[in-house]
Amino acid sequence: MKTPGNSKLLKALVTIVVLNPVEVIVAIAYFLLSVLTYHKVLLPELLGENFLSAPVLFAIPYILNRLFPGNNIKRAIYYLSALTLIPIFLIDLSEWLYSPAYAATIVITLLVIASFRRERDNRTITETFINFASRVAASFAITLPTFLIAMAILFSTSELFEFPDKLINDSATWVMSIILILSTPILFLYASDETEESPLSAQITKIRNIICTPAVNYILTPALVIFAAIIYLYIAKIVVTFTLPNGKLAIIVNAFVISGILVKALTGITEKQIFVKFYKYLYPLFIIPLILFWLGAIQRVYEYGFTEARVYLFVSGAILTVATLMQMFKKSSLYLYLCYIAIISLSIFTFIPGISAKTIGEKSQRQELQMLEQKLNISPDTILPKEGDPNFDAALKADYNRIHNVRKYLKLKDTLTQPADSLIQPSDSLIQPSDSLTQPADSLNQPAN
Repeated sequence: MKTPGNSKLLKALVTIVVLNPVEVIVAIAYFLLSVLTYHKVLLPELLGENFLSAPVLFAIPYILNRLFPGNNIKRAIYYLSALTLIPIFLIDLSEWLYSPAYAATIVITLLVIASFRRERDNRTITETFINFASRVAASFAITLPTFLIAMAILFSTSELFEFPDKLINDSATWVMSIILILSTPILFLYASDETEESPLSAQITKIRNIICTPAVNYILTPALVIFAAIIYLYIAKIVVTFTLPNGKLAIIVNAFVISGILVKALTGITEKQIFVKFYKYLYPLFIIPLILFWLGAIQRVYEYGFTEARVYLFVSGAILTVATLMQMFKKSSLYLYLCYIAIISLSIFTFIPGISAKTIGEKSQRQELQMLEQKLNISPDTILPKEGDPNFDAALKADYNRIHNVRKYLKLKDTLTQPADSLIQPSDSLIQPSDSLTQPADSLNQPAN
């Protein structure tokens, strides 16, 4: 029986497909990937992790669709973006997905979404990004509870009527694929309808406005004030005790400055502000922590060399330093130019092979390994002694540990061929360094945002 509700739903679906054909194709492609890998038509061990590429591959046509909305030759670029789906069915992307380069790609994607309309007004850029984030959150807020309820019904039925496990597992896969993988992007596109504001989009905007002001004034800003107080108390401790800063201070400062910039951006769309004077002096507050950031980061690289993550740490630190100086001397178009600087900088060190963060990190760690091996007069094939072995030298314990970690880092990057025995971590806990900062490879294997 045809009802007005069904008619509206069908009309909305048709509108979504007509206005966003490639985005819908991307959603269907990941739905098929889920089903095909589960039923082993495609190898699940190779392609199961490729789902993590969905945010990037969905964002590409989403951005191009809004950059080239007309029926001209440029529109072909949008349709050709569907070809980016081919690798997810043919190539195992896990190496990229679990590397700092993937996190950098996500950041680049978000920055492009915030700035692709080239709006010079800081408030407009903030609203563009917040609208996007709100629609993503709203889509998951609808589909995730629906998925959990459907799974509860499915497994409750299984327990009561003792259906076969295979039937339940098959059904669970289809429920997940339809509700989470297929429906979430469709709902997002419905909420993002820009030709005629959908009821969902209107409700999201209303809820966002209700939440934003109290969240900024009573949660985010007080948390930022506490964060600043903790950092400055630590700075005071350094001055009083005349000690070197903790090596992890660079990551903490990065988090503080990024948090400050993001929360400051939210104040632009907040109706009533309470901490006006705090935000007036926020960027000058960044200066001393950033100085310590550079001192700590340079010292760390001098001692242990670059890793892929440390390159990104340097790049993000440079971006945040430029942002702080720009805010102090240039108010207009700050966020637009900051997005451009961050996109270009991160893209250079992510996508250009010769100078990518991965390449720089590998070269630096190979040099570190060569230097350590020459210092100990050992070859690349030498198996490191364990504590208790006759040839173990306690005075060289730190060097043994550094060699182990550098070899492990390079092994993970597939740039070093070593016998399996040479990568064995000494079993005795006494060989572990007391400070995690002595581990140049693994402890910073993730980039700071």
